Amino acid sequence: MVRPCNDIDNVLQQICQRLRKLEKSDSEKTEEIGRLNRIINQKNVEIHNLKTELANSKARVSELESQLDENDGSSPSSDKPEKNSSNSSVPPSKESIAAHELRRTKSLRKPSGRPSGGQSGHKGNTLQTVSTPNRIVRHEPEYCKCCGRPLGDVKYRKIRKTQIVDIKFVMETTEEQYYEKVCECGCVNNCDAPNCRIKYGDNLRALITYLSVVQCMPFKRIAELISDLCARKISEGTVQNILKESSKKASSAYEEIRKKVELSPVVGADETGAAVGKELHWNWIFQTDLLTYVYQMKSRGMEAIDSKFPNGLPNTTLVTDRHRSYFNMKVKNHQVCLAHLLRNAEYLNELDTEQDWSRRFIHLIGHAINIRRNQKITPRKVKIIKTKMKKLLGESLTHLDDEFEKFKKGILKLQEYLFTFLSDMHVPYDNNASERGVRKIKIK
Repeated sequence: MVRPCNDIDNVLQQICQRLRKLEKSDSEKTEEIGRLNRIINQKNVEIHNLKTELANSKARVSELESQLDENDGSSPSSDKPEKNSSNSSVPPSKESIAAHELRRTKSLRKPSGRPSGGQSGHKGNTLQTVSTPNRIVRHEPEYCKCCGRPLGDVKYRKIRKTQIVDIKFVMETTEEQYYEKVCECGCVNNCDAPNCRIKYGDNLRALITYLSVVQCMPFKRIAELISDLCARKISEGTVQNILKESSKKASSAYEEIRKKVELSPVVGADETGAAVGKELHWNWIFQTDLLTYVYQMKSRGMEAIDSKFPNGLPNTTLVTDRHRSYFNMKVKNHQVCLAHLLRNAEYLNELDTEQDWSRRFIHLIGHAINIRRNQKITPRKVKIIKTKMKKLLGESLTHLDDEFEKFKKGILKLQEYLFTFLSDMHVPYDNNASERGVRKIKIK
């Protein structure tokens, strides 16, 4: 039985209210669904990035493992350790990823037992004040902080001073005017004037040369630096022209450096390859404590050395690696770079971990270096070291890998030049300084 509806308006009102509630609820659910969808999309992006990173990491691990397997002897093609900058003359730039990672955690240097950082007694550098500053700026109170009265006529008393050391980058333009004068005799007298409307000054030219030669900056970065600091545009072509002119002007000074190097008692030398166009050339360096002479040649043999030092270095102890050309030069004496030999011996350690011949060689060389460092050299100690080295090089190594015998034969040829540094305190035991000097050319 259906009951009659007496108040239609009330029923309709209740229905409308319920519909509004349903609409509001539906709107809130829609907003919540949108928020959840945005979170899901964000998580999907994060998951994708993590998957990509994981894939890259797996690829890198796989590459490292394969290279380590090759070095450990699992590769059928070779059972010898890989040569890198720690155990040979291979430069770091040509190392494999595995060798680079190994070098980060391994060093030929032995612990000194001293704490890291500056040592006790080390002389520090302190910024010093000057008696005549370029500019003085006064800081005087103008008003009283208490009552506000002006203090312009009040006597002052200096309480302290602070000097600020700074630099200014200002490109100045100097106009040089040239005049003529006519003498009573009728002669017209002119000043010698350059035939140009405008040019760059000597200080800027010197800065450009320094940035290119010493700091190894390319032309574009030099032009950008000067433009940013001085608010004055300069082209790369101008930079190149300035460097060419500086090179011509420096030729006489460069020849003077060569002559002084030729007469120096101790000289370090090295050479390194460089691509010139599409050909392999060689950068040569002959260096003293104060002078560096660098040049480039297509040859790596005596032709390159004779082109600059045709008479050799007759008064010089030459510090080099074992490159044959150096030992064909006319010199007073030689010192073989011991850093090279230590790296080569370290390779023998890795090649055969059971033997101790290469370890005894490293220990003997290290002992000689420590005697020199501690300045405890005596004729008896030098004789003992040379005797031990002679005995070590006299041992038979035929039961070991061929690399051992090859290394020993190379040392036997030059054994008289192993310990020159023990009889002359001016002679270093390595040519690391020359390697560092020629490295700038590689960077350039």
